[in-house]
Amino acid sequence: MLGLNKNVVALTRHEEGWQALFNQEKVMLASLLGDEAVDIQHIGSTAIRGISAKPMLDVLIGVQNLADVDQFDLHALKDADIYRLKADVEGKVVFAKFSDLHELTKTHVYHVVEHGGEWWNAHTFFRDYLNEHPDVAKEYETLKLELAQKYPASERDYTDAKKAFVDRIVALSSR
Repeated sequence: MLGLNKNVVALTRHEEGWQALFNQEKVMLASLLGDEAVDIQHIGSTAIRGISAKPMLDVLIGVQNLADVDQFDLHALKDADIYRLKADVEGKVVFAKFSDLHELTKTHVYHVVEHGGEWWNAHTFFRDYLNEHPDVAKEYETLKLELAQKYPASERDYTDAKKAFVDRIVALSSR
């Protein structure tokens, strides 16, 4: 089951079904976004085999140019319960899918970035590295479990506290 209410940080055991859910989402997104989406990838902890994750799918959508987001059919996305967030992240536009708008229960987060750009490379490298190095993935899981206990009501603090680990792994890509 996917979904977490706003600001709730809770992890669940890895579910093999997450990949199938992503595959369904990818087909739906490809039909909604058409040629604007160069590639669509499953990222985040639900894409890393065997580790606990927040029960939310992270989806990376690659576009040729970030301005291509202006061509997205926002009405069609809204009909699919997907909304653009007001997140202010340089080089990235963020959308989310909600199963309950009253409680702001988020089931999917869509990171729209330039295909082959810095964000694209960092997200895909991190996922691939952890899948290729299960020991590092378990280290990440341990950190996430500790941080989820420490910050159960603050997504921001939880994410900020993971940053040093993520940055350390992403830095390996330039070696």
